[in-house]
Amino acid sequence: MRTKLVQIFVLRRCIRKASEIYLHTSSYKYLQFHLQNNLLLTPVTLSHRLTSLTQILKMQNAVHNKDQWSISASSYAQGHQQLSNAPVETLFAQMDRVKPFSTATAILDVGCGPGVTLSRLIEKYGEQVPLDARLIALDFSAGMIEQVQKMQKEKQVQNPIWSRVEGKVGDAQVLDGIDDASISHITGTMVYNLVEDGRRALEAAYRVLRPEGVVGMTLGKSAEWMDMMAEAAHHVRRDSAPTYQFPKGYGTLDGIKSEFEIVGFSAEFVESMEISIDVSDPKPFVDTFIRGKNPGAMFFVGDYSEAELDAFVDFLLGLIGERCKGESKRLRGEAIVAVGKKLG
Repeated sequence: MRTKLVQIFVLRRCIRKASEIYLHTSSYKYLQFHLQNNLLLTPVTLSHRLTSLTQILKMQNAVHNKDQWSISASSYAQGHQQLSNAPVETLFAQMDRVKPFSTATAILDVGCGPGVTLSRLIEKYGEQVPLDARLIALDFSAGMIEQVQKMQKEKQVQNPIWSRVEGKVGDAQVLDGIDDASISHITGTMVYNLVEDGRRALEAAYRVLRPEGVVGMTLGKSAEWMDMMAEAAHHVRRDSAPTYQFPKGYGTLDGIKSEFEIVGFSAEFVESMEISIDVSDPKPFVDTFIRGKNPGAMFFVGDYSEAELDAFVDFLLGLIGERCKGESKRLRGEAIVAVGKKLG
C-alpha cells in the first residue's frame, strides 16, 4: 500500500511538471493512464518512464534557457556558415510570391538570433523593401540582440538600410511591444518548433500581422548530426546518456497545416526539404556548436567534465570521418519550410 501511495505521489508530480510545458509524449501518456486508472507499475518500468520524461525536460530546459543562448551568441553566427542556405532561400522566395517584399510595411524577424536570417533577407531583397518599412529583429536572448546591434554598426556604413534595424528583446510567444495589425511580414527560422508553446507563438504572430500579412518559418525535422551526438553521448555516459527528440508539435507537414488553419492562416506553402552541414573541415562545427555551448549541444554535454567533453568530441570526429567519405563531406538532415497568410 505504501509503495502504491509513493508511486501516486511521484506520478502526480511528474505529470504536473510535464503538463506545464505541454508535453504529449508516449511516456507522459503512459504514466497519466496508470495514474488515472490507479495501476501499479514495476520499479523497472517506473524508472524507465521517469528517465524518459527527465530527458525530455532536460532538453526543454536547454532549449528554453535564454542565458544559455546569450552565452553561445558570439559563436552562433559562425556555425551558420557551414549550414546550407537552401531552406531560407526557399522561404524568402515563397514569402515574396505570396506577398512581395516590395509591399512591406514592417518586417519582423522572430527569434532572430545574431541576425543571420535578417542579413540574408537584406542582402537579397533589401533594395525592394520600401524606404519607410520597419525592420525589427526580436529575440528573447539579450546576447543575441547585442550581436545584431554589433552587425548593424558594421554594415550600416556600406548599406544604409541597416540603420533602420530595430533590435528588441522579447518573447516570440507574446510579441510584447508590437502593436496589433502592424506587421506585413514575419520570419522565424528554427523558432516555432523550439518555443515552449508553438500555438501561442503563432497566435501572437496572427495578432500583430495585418490582414493578408504572411508568416514564414523553417522547422527542424531530423538531423544526422544530432543522431551522431547521441551516439557520442552514449559512448561517454552509456545508458545514462539522454536521447534527443525533435519537438513533435511542429514537425510534420499535416501538423503545421492544421496549426495554420486553427489559428486563422491559409497554408500557402508547406514542404519538406534536405538540409546539410559542410564537415569537410569538422573543426568549425565542433568549435561553434559543441565547444561554443550551443543549447542543442548542451543538452548532451552541459554537465560534462573536460575529459568527458574531449572524449565526446574525439568520438564524434571519428563518426564524421567514418561516415563522410568521398568528395561530398556533409551531414544531412530534413527541414520544413512553411508560409501562411493571415485570413480576414
